[in-house]
Amino acid sequence: MAAPPFWGLRIFENVDLNSIIPLINWKMYFSAWDLRPAQYTEAHKNLESDSRVLLKEIVEKSLLRAAAVVGFFEVQRAGDSLSVLDKAGGEVLKLHFLRQQKPDENGNFLSMADFFNPKEKDFIGLFACTAGLGVSEAQKKFIEKNDDYSSIILGLLADRLAEALAEKLHRDILGGIGIRAAPGYPASPDHTEKAAIWKLLEPEKNIGLSLTENYAMSPVASECGYFAANPKSRYFKLGKIGEDQLADYALRKGMAAEELRKWL
Repeated sequence: MAAPPFWGLRIFENVDLNSIIPLINWKMYFSAWDLRPAQYTEAHKNLESDSRVLLKEIVEKSLLRAAAVVGFFEVQRAGDSLSVLDKAGGEVLKLHFLRQQKPDENGNFLSMADFFNPKEKDFIGLFACTAGLGVSEAQKKFIEKNDDYSSIILGLLADRLAEALAEKLHRDILGGIGIRAAPGYPASPDHTEKAAIWKLLEPEKNIGLSLTENYAMSPVASECGYFAANPKSRYFKLGKIGEDQLADYALRKGMAAEELRKWL
């Protein structure tokens, strides 16, 4: 088994926003404003200019704070699930994944589980991060000044800063090797798997990032997910799953199939 960068948890408090601003995905930011990312018009230029002015204010006045918790855990793969193990080798909990029902361009039926060793113990990285600490208070002050425009910019910048922080963690800790995937996204669409991440990382206690009963993160400008350090791992879209796989998945998770259906 290859060794992870570290075992257990590391907490990153008050991450320097200047260190993640260069990683902002401006194309995604423009998309949030319904501006076509393939073009760079006068509207793009003006919006970016206004946003960079506010970014400077965010940093200088500490309007937003960013924090993260990252953990690496030993796992044993069993089919399309991973058993997370404690130091004594006992199972703490399981992480569950689904498998493509239609082959990709290479004829493979992929699952996130494929990126972990099926024969020997392996490791997985988990992360939860936010750049939205303080966002509600800052937006409220802008709204009180009748500056809705700045309030909207602030919220959308916080979203992009959270994504940039996740990217920074991936680059700094794993050198960008492998992938970072998230529950609720194309390769792993089940939002309920966030509960396992919360149990292992305890983000609310460690960085003030909570999970609602509907599996939404608060503050909203946050990300959580998995680091698969296998250099052969890649991003993919799961697509539709069949009723047989849904039934199997429900059995593995110990949940009703109809309950799971609404989260997929």
